[in-house]
Amino acid sequence: FYEAIAAYKKAISLNKKYDSAYLRTGAIYTKINKADSAIIILKNALKLIPGFSFWYIALGNIYRDIKNNPDEAIVNHKSALKTDSTNKVIFYSLAWCNNAKKYFREAIKYGIKALEIDNDYKPAYNELGHAYHQLNANEECIAQFKKNLAVSVNDLPLLYTGYCYTELKQKDEALKIYEELKKINARMAEGLKRKIDGL
Repeated sequence: FYEAIAAYKKAISLNKKYDSAYLRTGAIYTKINKADSAIIILKNALKLIPGFSFWYIALGNIYRDIKNNPDEAIVNHKSALKTDSTNKVIFYSLAWCNNAKKYFREAIKYGIKALEIDNDYKPAYNELGHAYHQLNANEECIAQFKKNLAVSVNDLPLLYTGYCYTELKQKDEALKIYEELKKINARMAEGLKRKIDGL
């Protein structure tokens, strides 16, 4: 890893705007648990090559996953959106960070945005499911996931819809969802069935 870092730094010394060399150096620093060094190299890259969304995404991920600083992660991911507004991963990350801060309404907004880009993007369903559950917004959750299921059938929106019906004590509706889920993910369906049996 250190030899690779030295080689990338040499490449940067020969070409100050060699963007992939900065990204790879930051990635290696992250891999070897030197998050502060990764942040420094990426911020240096930002000064030399401003407006490149990948810097902000990489910084946001470091603040989110390693530094446990969702506020800084949000700042960086929002900066990334200014030049890349069709990236589902950025919207997912903003949903994740807002859930971490217990800003569940904001998390829902960003989770829905991610799914508007890719209706089958499972991480966004996880964030939406978490936010709706924390708000006890079961009917709203069902309505949203019905929209998603109308686009394409996916196991996670079925599972969360089933959970919502169990929270609302609507056993018959939950059983209908269970039958649908069983066709595409039997293991997940069994988890839902256990909740239904507990009603």
